[in-house]
Amino acid sequence: METLSTTSEVMDALGGNQAVAELTGSKPKAVWNWRGFETFPSNTYVAMTEALLAKGKTAPASLWGMKATSADPEKESAA
Repeated sequence: METLSTTSEVMDALGGNQAVAELTGSKPKAVWNWRGFETFPSNTYVAMTEALLAKGKTAPASLWGMKATSADPEKESAA
């Protein structure tokens, strides 16, 4: 499974700004801004990580501002 490490990588993997806007129910301008942020809004975590898993990809929960419960970075991923 490929692990993505930036907001831009995640958005590209999910089909770009418009696709992410539709997936998350967010406004396209807001989604466009996410590319410059270190984290996504936490309320998009479930929708986006499920969509990534369907594509055989994962990303660390920290991209949504989640804190890991383990020192093992693999356990932090959305898999």
